[in-house]
Amino acid sequence: MHAGPISYPLVERFRSRIGSTESQRREQALASVRLVLAIGFALYLIWGASLPHTLLVYRAALAYIAYSVLLVLLLVLARATKQEVGLALRLSAHAVDTVWALLIFWFAASPNRGLSPDDVFFIFVLLAAAYRWGLRGTLATSGVWGVLLVAYKILTALGLEHVWPLPAEQSSRFVMQALYLLVAAYVVGYVGEKENHLRANASRIAEAVGKARSETGFRETMQAVMDTLLDLFDTDRAVLAVRQTGSGRAFLWEAERERGTYRTVVQLSELESFQKERYFFPVPGRTFYASRRSMPRQGDQRFQLLVRDAESDHLVNASCSFPDYFLTWHPCSSLLAATVALGEQSEWCGRLFLFDPRIGDRAAKVRLLHDLAEELAPAIYTVYRLRRLRSRAVSMERARIARELHDGVIQTLIGIEMEVAVLRRQAAIDPVRMADELRRIHGRLREEILSVRDLIQRIKPIELNGRQFLDSLAQIVDKFRHETGISATFVSEFQEITLPQHLAREVARIIQEALVNVRKHSQARSVVVR
Repeated sequence: MHAGPISYPLVERFRSRIGSTESQRREQALASVRLVLAIGFALYLIWGASLPHTLLVYRAALAYIAYSVLLVLLLVLARATKQEVGLALRLSAHAVDTVWALLIFWFAASPNRGLSPDDVFFIFVLLAAAYRWGLRGTLATSGVWGVLLVAYKILTALGLEHVWPLPAEQSSRFVMQALYLLVAAYVVGYVGEKENHLRANASRIAEAVGKARSETGFRETMQAVMDTLLDLFDTDRAVLAVRQTGSGRAFLWEAERERGTYRTVVQLSELESFQKERYFFPVPGRTFYASRRSMPRQGDQRFQLLVRDAESDHLVNASCSFPDYFLTWHPCSSLLAATVALGEQSEWCGRLFLFDPRIGDRAAKVRLLHDLAEELAPAIYTVYRLRRLRSRAVSMERARIARELHDGVIQTLIGIEMEVAVLRRQAAIDPVRMADELRRIHGRLREEILSVRDLIQRIKPIELNGRQFLDSLAQIVDKFRHETGISATFVSEFQEITLPQHLAREVARIIQEALVNVRKHSQARSVVVR
């Protein structure tokens, strides 16, 4: 198994794919706070702060204000031109802020009790590190303080105190500052790391759920969802087995990424009765990560499991043996699995397997897969139900059309065929009656032609522009007048009506049906649509 980087790989992958808008928003917030702190420190100096190097510190403060303003303008320009804020700029800004906090401590620190300027700037640097990079970045930043403490002790031990002269009270305060900044760095970094995890998971879940769209077909939806899962958990193979509770039918979605490409091939097949237990075998939890033992004995098929507890978010260790036929069909050294219930009263039961995922943080993987399954399963089921309802609606419409054709046009044509056969035999006996019968048959044929035309119009989809709604209705009425010979007029008291497209389409259908009823049943000579 190929292991990814240890620690927080999910967050690292999330950071690598954050959009430019999010990075700019983050850096603009930090730039605004930086500018406020720089101006506040300058006012602190103007209002009479007593410092050993007042002139030098004052000039440095002005330079820091200019730097802060320049950075704000640079970020505004980047946002206007839609340029991404790169890693180099973020690292440079963080390094400058850290050096500035150290310079303030060196030249402008105050031995008085209370919050001093260097404390404020170090807190800002820690918060910025947590906001950007989480726990590791915050601890690395606070480590600079520890390095300075060690350097000061080394200089003292070597008798070189004059290189970095500090009063006794300042050196003791230095030690306390180092301690509480290290503690603060851990707390702030931990909170920032959790926030990054939440944002990463929320982004991934939203991305996956967004693939389940009712506008596309169900197969296209599953293709997009499986491709997202392979990309998210960095694996090349995944299967989703689903079983219908009532009928017992089971289906298998198999997704595999082609070697050397990013193309995902998804196949659907129905499982035979003997194949169902290959995927629906007993497991100790709904969501788990399984890996082979580090040194398994010969013939040992047991896996070490990290299982999410069903009652809480806690993860527990367990062990389990997978069926031989499952491992034979899907050989792997590790896997992620989740069991989901779909529909009301668990109409469908599904189990997802991701084979050999290449992400290091197992606990994060299990929690993310659990949350993802909880959100993704209802979305996929909704798409499935919508597609099923649409299929039923299409079948019902086809049945209605077939029934109308059978009861209307076909019956009429059969009757006309019989009448024509009779007339053919009587043609020489009564020519006058034959002419009358032919006129009647011609009328019936014309009536059926109009009926078929009406049926076609009802079947054909209506594409209406909501802003040209009145013009479209006028065209429908005018077409009815030309085809039937009935005087039809469209009258509206409004110059323009704007309707949503779906609503305009329904109104047009109602008017079409009303005109058909006028032609068939009213025997009217004129009609007004108002």
